[in-house]
Amino acid sequence: MRTTTIVKADYERQTATLTAVLENLTAERAELANGVDNEQPALVAFMKYQNIDKLTRDILVELVDHIKVYDENSNISVRFKFADEQRKIVKYIEPNTEATTALAV
Repeated sequence: MRTTTIVKADYERQTATLTAVLENLTAERAELANGVDNEQPALVAFMKYQNIDKLTRDILVELVDHIKVYDENSNISVRFKFADEQRKIVKYIEPNTEATTALAV
């Protein structure tokens, strides 16, 4: 009897987790279906600096969250402020660009 209770609780926990994941994916899909808003802060920042020829403090402040320098092997890690938003924009642009290109050919 106890084993059945444990299995049932585990099943309910997994169901709740999967339901939450599904809700997040559905919301993200709806957001992508609505397209990319031209007023989105990430897009505005990237458009502003799309043709830079040198890196300035202003650009770093606006686009970079933090930079880590590792002394032991001289590696550098850069975390951008809009990394998640940039991924979403690319996810939206790629399929729409392919569809437009297919229509043009």
